Amino acid sequence: MSAPAFAKNPRFIIGAIVVLWLAYIIHSAIHVSPVQIKLIPFLVAFQINVSALIVASAIFGCVATLVIQWLWRRRRSKNGSFSAVTPAASSNTVA
Repeated sequence: MSAPAFAKNPRFIIGAIVVLWLAYIIHSAIHVSPVQIKLIPFLVAFQINVSALIVASAIFGCVATLVIQWLWRRRRSKNGSFSAVTPAASSNTVA
């Protein structure tokens, strides 16, 4: 029995390796003692599980990347519409 066609795709193989690696890291981080964060020395301190810290960092990174891409595309589309209006951009030829 041979593997399905999608399983032979390099993107699928690399994606599966990354997902398994992340699952291993999160599973290993569950057994680590919590991290204590002190916001104000001697007054405010709280503990966070390492796995929760990893997941929160990944979510923050994804959201920050999407926002930056959206802002970048928005800025590029404004500049692109301005350059399309200039007369130098159009070439009128008479046959």
